[in-house]
Amino acid sequence: MKNCVVVIPALNPPKSLLSYLRQMQAKGFERIVIVDDGSRTDKLPLFARAERLGCVVLHHEENRGKGQALKTAFSYYLAHCAGESDGILTVDVDRFVPVVDLEKMASSLHNIQRMGSCALVVGVRNFASARASKFDRNMNTVTRTIYRMLLGAELQDPLSGTLGIPDLRVDACLKVRGSGYEYESALLIEMEKDGLAQVPIHYPVEQADTETHYRKGKDTFRIMVILFRNLILYGLTSLTASLADVLLFGLFSRTLFADAPLALVKSTILARILSASLNYVLTKRFVFRTGGGAQERARSAGLFMLLSGAQCLCSAFSVQALASLGGSDIGWKVVVDLVLFFISYQIQRRYIFRDGKKKE
Repeated sequence: MKNCVVVIPALNPPKSLLSYLRQMQAKGFERIVIVDDGSRTDKLPLFARAERLGCVVLHHEENRGKGQALKTAFSYYLAHCAGESDGILTVDVDRFVPVVDLEKMASSLHNIQRMGSCALVVGVRNFASARASKFDRNMNTVTRTIYRMLLGAELQDPLSGTLGIPDLRVDACLKVRGSGYEYESALLIEMEKDGLAQVPIHYPVEQADTETHYRKGKDTFRIMVILFRNLILYGLTSLTASLADVLLFGLFSRTLFADAPLALVKSTILARILSASLNYVLTKRFVFRTGGGAQERARSAGLFMLLSGAQCLCSAFSVQALASLGGSDIGWKVVVDLVLFFISYQIQRRYIFRDGKKKE
């Protein structure tokens, strides 16, 4: 018997699901949880037969989305299986991953659990397969590039529906935002810091009577919003802090230091300290959502201020050096600050606001 729980979110599943369940059971996957996500009534006999095979079937009265269906299964797991299993394998109902690949995923999950690791197992589909559509190949290329740029992660299949979740991480998965197809993207972003074990698998087989529920326009847009969410919020917090910097500089130079020596210098320094403090609070609370105790807050605040100062100096000297080669000073500043924007984001994500306790 495989010491994991297979979770299948299902909306109007194909009849071939029953034979697929038997294949899994024949290979030792005895604990299978299916979530009926508001399927039509004509599918109820299929779910009843799945129950007779020994599967657990949970029902949503109406369609709530793939992400919510997964969360329903995760809640069931925590109530009935936590601490007694290596974890969960998630399987799509519209395209069946060969059972031999599920065995590989289960083996990887078992090794991770035995080592006490929290790494997520990701099934990497073979996009060289003739079964892979042009749309899937293009989406894979785009999302891989985005993950590399924003997370610095070499994730080979960001939209894989075949995931292995260690027992220790199931509870955290319930706290990840999202209720539709975008949930899995949010999950990978949230868990990436703990590591990803990528397991090559065959491209899933689409069944003849499969009903496709993925909406290429709406669902793709929601996935992109999830992928760019932190970067957009990071940009907004940076913009807010920049506006505060300008307004505070104007206020101090005309009031507090109006008649003081070096009024502009003093106004600049004080405005920058206050705007950087605002930027720290906004970034910590809304972008990376980290908590931690007083010591952790002091550490992250100190590093954030140090990074802000280094970024300011790097921008100034880089623009000065590049401008000496010719071209527009403003143009060079835009280019330099844009590069530093992405570098700063990565430094903050990986080293400053790292793995703290998440605030919900």
